Amino acid sequence: MSKTIVFVSDTHCGSVYGLTPPEHWIQHYKKEQEESWISYKNLTEKWVEPDILVCNGDAIEGNQKKQGGAELITSDRNVQVEMAEEALCLWKAKQTFLTYGTKYHVSSDAEDFEYNLAKKLDAKIEGRLFLNIEGLIFDIRHKIGSSNIPHGRFTALAKEVMWDLIKEAKESGPKIDVVVRSHVHYHKWLEEPKKIAFITPCLQLARGRYGSRECVGEIDWGAIRLTIDNGEITGKDIFICTLHANKPQVIRVE
Repeated sequence: MSKTIVFVSDTHCGSVYGLTPPEHWIQHYKKEQEESWISYKNLTEKWVEPDILVCNGDAIEGNQKKQGGAELITSDRNVQVEMAEEALCLWKAKQTFLTYGTKYHVSSDAEDFEYNLAKKLDAKIEGRLFLNIEGLIFDIRHKIGSSNIPHGRFTALAKEVMWDLIKEAKESGPKIDVVVRSHVHYHKWLEEPKKIAFITPCLQLARGRYGSRECVGEIDWGAIRLTIDNGEITGKDIFICTLHANKPQVIRVE
């Protein structure tokens, strides 16, 4: 029997540029927040009730210590968790799995706030998640290295595949069919015979101090759905949306 699995990541709930439920919209950012929320909600209605939902880290923004909280809707991470819960519940998934995101966003002190999110969702959470879905073994973790050059963005994925092959050969890890990573806010898909690796798109807008001042290259906003049947990926849906809020503003000088 086939199963559908949806991958989302990097919602960064609590950031003014993160995925934000309507009751938390701020007037100054309302246009951008509304656009991203409606696009996300429409996708949950299109890919309705997946068998499995995976939220692959950085579900909340945290307290933005490096920025002094300048781009936060709220610094209360418990409220941020509630925002993420509301967003993920829209999928009405039969099963939900989470991975822990980066320390800066989700556990800058001792607490892992995504642990609380998992409890609210009755979900399993791990730092690195291994799932057997219809005979395919998935290796799922949030963080991966980045690159400032387009072709270099495949290197980190290839490295992850290589380490899994080494562990398999040494019998210190399972045979991995699909490697899933997130964190870098762009999508890449690497495929060769019997091995697939991909980076999920993000659900945070490419704005703000970090997005506009430091990020290089494309920011891909969206999600991924796979259909798996008898050890094979029989369906692949990659939704990447060019939101108006993500387009650079060109100032016309008279």
